[in-house]
Amino acid sequence: MLVLVAFAIRYWLLADLLALPFLLFFPAIILSAVVFNRGSGVVATLLSAALAVYFFVPPFHSFAIPDTETAISVGLFVLIGLLIAVIIEALHGAYVEAEQAHAETEEARRMAEQVARERDLLLLEFGHRVKNDLARIGATLSMQEAGTSPETAAALRAVSERVRVLARVHDRLARRDGHVMVDMQEFLHDLVADLRANLTDVTPVGLFIEAERHSLPVSRAGAVGLIVNELVTNALKHAFPEDRAGGVRIGFWREGQDLLLTVADDGVGFPNMPAEEVPREFGRRGGMGRRLIRALAAQLGGRIETTKASEAGGVLHILRFPAEPPGNAPGQRA
Repeated sequence: MLVLVAFAIRYWLLADLLALPFLLFFPAIILSAVVFNRGSGVVATLLSAALAVYFFVPPFHSFAIPDTETAISVGLFVLIGLLIAVIIEALHGAYVEAEQAHAETEEARRMAEQVARERDLLLLEFGHRVKNDLARIGATLSMQEAGTSPETAAALRAVSERVRVLARVHDRLARRDGHVMVDMQEFLHDLVADLRANLTDVTPVGLFIEAERHSLPVSRAGAVGLIVNELVTNALKHAFPEDRAGGVRIGFWREGQDLLLTVADDGVGFPNMPAEEVPREFGRRGGMGRRLIRALAAQLGGRIETTKASEAGGVLHILRFPAEPPGNAPGQRA
């Protein structure tokens, strides 16, 4: 159709331009290749050459080619027309493939987003279920305190607090880079808020925290939370006798390749004891809690140091552990 339109324009409007027999057929070839594709440009080229030779190349109304110059002109027209058709159809095919690839990419992205949403929902449900199960365990332990000896009640209370810490971990689960992680800044602030709420009415001791935003896997976050719980509980039990007022400060930040957790109090401490003797004395007084702290520090691949907070008194605990879990490949996220 486009070739016939070009032929009509050439025949009736430009009949006197005998030197340009093929002029208006090029747009027809280009449009045919663009609009119809699938070899239409090649057909348009051959049809245009035939019409041009038959109607516009002397002798008219004949397919005879009178001389070499005309033959070369026809040959060049056919060659250029075929080249244009092939290039345009190749570009058209590439465009179609690109559109298909884009559509497939969009579909894959949509499905990936849907899968991510489903995983987040499952993670949220998992966290709630585990948290509720741990809460029931903690409540059961608290109920078991009634009617027991003071020592047994204290032990059950300590276990219940540890269970509550683990429940708090599962309340802060989130997915980051394909891993289930816990935001330590939010988790530690929540943990300290829980400890503060439980202690406001029984002791004039303030709890303060400064924590940077770092993410840890569930097991490592749980270990850090348990260590904080044990150290704060121990400070409240031993550092502030006879309703002595004071404060316990918790810090969490990154230093080089390590993460540091500090728990410092300004209680009575060990004022008359050399600094090198403080860790041994603290270990003697800590009992089961101190052994748990050491085991958790080893699990994190780190070490904990205990020393005087200042010459006036108080105790400072410093837990240093690698930001990357032991055995991780370089560059793998903690």
